Amino acid sequence: MPTNPSEYIWPGVIAAQAMYTAAKLRIPDLLASGPKTAVELASECGAHAPTLERLLRSLATLEMFAATPDGRFSNTPLTEALRADHPQSQRDFTMFLTAPFLWRPLGELYESVRTGEPAFERIFGERFFEYLASHAEDAALFNAVMTQGTQWSSQALPAAYDFSRFERLVDVGGGEGGLLRGILEATPRLHGVLFDLPSVVAGAASILKGEIAERCQIVGGDFFESVPEGADAYLMKGIIHDWPDDDAAKILRNARRAIRPGGTLLLCESTVDSSSYPAGLMELLMLVLGGRERSEAEFRALLAATGFSLTRVIPTEMHSLIECHPV
Repeated sequence: MPTNPSEYIWPGVIAAQAMYTAAKLRIPDLLASGPKTAVELASECGAHAPTLERLLRSLATLEMFAATPDGRFSNTPLTEALRADHPQSQRDFTMFLTAPFLWRPLGELYESVRTGEPAFERIFGERFFEYLASHAEDAALFNAVMTQGTQWSSQALPAAYDFSRFERLVDVGGGEGGLLRGILEATPRLHGVLFDLPSVVAGAASILKGEIAERCQIVGGDFFESVPEGADAYLMKGIIHDWPDDDAAKILRNARRAIRPGGTLLLCESTVDSSSYPAGLMELLMLVLGGRERSEAEFRALLAATGFSLTRVIPTEMHSLIECHPV
């Protein structure tokens, strides 16, 4: 364990932005064909060659790129994974938390702790998802990372929970459909509905295709207004933690109005008091963005206020699956 607080800061705070810069310049992609000099790379990515060399030289001390004796740079296993065409590419995720629309609010954590107000709205003049709706490049990065983030849960959730007892599952705020696809693949008789903003589900057809498309409906809408009605199961993965209590309650009440009598609501969330996977530092990210992580007791109270009872909490590989029923 580190014995000096600065060991948590140095070199992480600088390295994160250096990695973002290299990924945004697509240096790992440019090195896929072999080592190149900083001058060669600069001519291909439009950077200032001497400054780019300083960047690469610095990252090489962290084994992010390697300097050759003849003055060229090459990828290392770490930067190979930052190539856009790598099978397990981490490029989008590397650029996500270090992108200005998240980095700047995190830089104002002090003000959020002092005032209790999210830094994001103060900096950008609008709430997080309102901002994404009008900033296509940042929204594309966010959606890509969210889709990648469903890869673990598309296998973990069917392994931890029996979806075969349901006829129709609505994935509320389901992004581009990666999680729903995994559940439908594991549950052959289940029918699904993907529900998210029209701009988000616009990319879902490329994921929900083939046999899955025959059992899945794609619906665009706003869960603050309504959600598709009449299903016996509703799933919300990482949705409720995006919002403060008043907004979270609106979403849950709309689900309560839509769900069949005797239906099941499933929330896939972290809880701050989980013994296996506590929310940890994610709680601070949600603080500056305007959301919040909750304890099991806080989830129970929020659900009770919106017409649901919390039946049980099922641990999965990284989050908790909170099973609820209408009352």
